[in-house]
Amino acid sequence: MQNQASARRLRLSSRPSLLSPIQVLTRLSELLATWERRARERRMLAEMSPHMLKDLGIARSEASAESQKPFWRG
Repeated sequence: MQNQASARRLRLSSRPSLLSPIQVLTRLSELLATWERRARERRMLAEMSPHMLKDLGIARSEASAESQKPFWRG
């Protein structure tokens, strides 16, 4: 009897736990903030002058490639 209860507890503990609604909202908020930051940084990168890019050590082709990525791609 005790072995069955132990086995059942083990099976239940190995299941992936569901996130609470607060955790879901927190993760969603963090994801949206990341997407917004990426979009803003990529817009700024696209608007930088060659001189600014050179100061940062970034080639125009690299800046162009990065700024053309969609916000959801890391």
